[in-house]
Formats: sequence, structure tokens, C-alpha cells
Amino acid sequence: MQGGGMMNMSAIRHRFVSQNGVDPIYASRKNPLKRTAMNIGDGKRLYERNCAACHGPTGLGNGAAGKSLNPPPANLAAFSRTRMATDGYLYWTIAEGGVPLGTAMPPFKNTLKTDEIWKIMIYLHEF
Repeated sequence: MQGGGMMNMSAIRHRFVSQNGVDPIYASRKNPLKRTAMNIGDGKRLYERNCAACHGPTGLGNGAAGKSLNPPPANLAAFSRTRMATDGYLYWTIAEGGVPLGTAMPPFKNTLKTDEIWKIMIYLHEF
């Protein structure tokens, strides 16, 4: 695990979700897209364009743009395999970013289409 980013962001988000739950708008969402080569490829391209600068090319939380952030970016490679990483939780995280938590992650709900968020989520499970 790189630099504790997963632990720091995981702890912050876990505490927030334990106290407040995932926003009901997102909590029960399920990814409607299938894990296909095309969706994985699209998700990879979207991840590289929107996420890798901070989270790193393989999701370790070690991207160049994230090095000065406090808390550091999450280690998505480790986090995407936890029980907490439900579809609703991941969608909420990408859509709302760090706004609910006061962290630097930008919200993507107005810059990415719904299917683009789902494709990024499919790709996260490839780490």
C-alpha cells in the first residue's frame, strides 16, 4: 500500500458513512453495465483522463497531482476490493467527490455522464 492514502481516505469516508450513511440518492444504485472488454477499455480511458493524475495509473493513490494533497488520494486498488466498496458507495464517491468530506477530490456528477461513472467503476475492479 502506498503512503497511507487508502487508510486516510478510507478512515474519513468510513467514519462519515458510519455516522451519516451513503446519500439515499446513491445508496441502492447497482451498476447496470456488464463487465465487457469494451466497458473495461472505456473505463480505463476515462480513469486515465479523470482519475490517474491523483490516484495514479494503477490506483495506488500515488499520482503526481495527488502528492501534495492532505489527506492523500485513496488507494483504489486496495479499496475497490473491500466490502464497503458497493456500487452505491463508489457511485456516490465519484459523483460527489470530496465535497461531503471537505477533501480535494472534485465532484464528477456534472462532468461525467452516468454511464461513464459506471464504466470507471467497472475498470476499478481490474486493479
